[in-house]
Amino acid sequence: MKKNKFLYILLLSVLFVACDKEDNLTPSNLGKDWFTIENSDDPVDRAIYQFYVETGIPVFYNDTIGQETRVDNWGNSYTHYEVLQFSSSALGGTETPNPFSSYELCPREYVVDGLEFLREEIVPVLPESIKIRSFLLLKSLTPYNSATSKEAFKGLNTVLISRVTEFRNMSDVERQNMKGAVLNAVLATPVAAYAEELAAFYQTTRSCYTENLYGCAGWYFYNRYGFSDPRTVGFLKEPNPYDYSNMPTETQDVGMYISAIFTSTPEEFEALYGAFDAVMTKYRIIVSVLKEIGVSM
Repeated sequence: MKKNKFLYILLLSVLFVACDKEDNLTPSNLGKDWFTIENSDDPVDRAIYQFYVETGIPVFYNDTIGQETRVDNWGNSYTHYEVLQFSSSALGGTETPNPFSSYELCPREYVVDGLEFLREEIVPVLPESIKIRSFLLLKSLTPYNSATSKEAFKGLNTVLISRVTEFRNMSDVERQNMKGAVLNAVLATPVAAYAEELAAFYQTTRSCYTENLYGCAGWYFYNRYGFSDPRTVGFLKEPNPYDYSNMPTETQDVGMYISAIFTSTPEEFEALYGAFDAVMTKYRIIVSVLKEIGVSM
């Protein structure tokens, strides 16, 4: 009986202490929306705010987008830095680590050039159904391997856009290529949802040979398999029997078509590839998927 009474008193003491601690708790701010852009007297930040008001898309030129003081479980204060996440889940795959060895942030004096590019070339193409968490403007982007684009990349909560410092001096062709790279980064994930259409897309190439041509070595393609031109099997790759680099993977193949659709008109594409039935079949598949998504062509 005495033992039960002691436990009862101990339990009440713990509850009182817990309640007293709760009265002294402070907000953790863990629910803060770091992607809300506030107006500013600074001309660059005000331009970013205006773009945000127009499009609903936050644009950053620093990968650290905020900081605040927090308190840990032991009552110690520390500074939390909110950093954009570059890891990705590309074309239906699993999450991958940061694929870049280095990157250089965009200097402030070029930020407005990046905003103009987005406003003129990217935003008008995208339907309202595609939500972009943010854009990060960069001067340069260096991936670990050549399979990853050095122009644009979609991370978990941002789309990285490189070469922003070059926009004002880019030729029309270079600007269109950048447009294709950025739209590929943005659209690859929604396109990946069309599994049936992509199965037909891949099968167009797979039906050209008994071996799997996706990702095969160039030496095998030209010498063992006996092909003279990658375009005959539906790859948007110029023939070069001395190029022993690998043929595109499935993800790269789709990306090359998405980019090509926005870097050339339908007439220009047909002039380049109209003689290759596999290319034109795959082109029509991706065009139909993009139209189904609601992309402005």
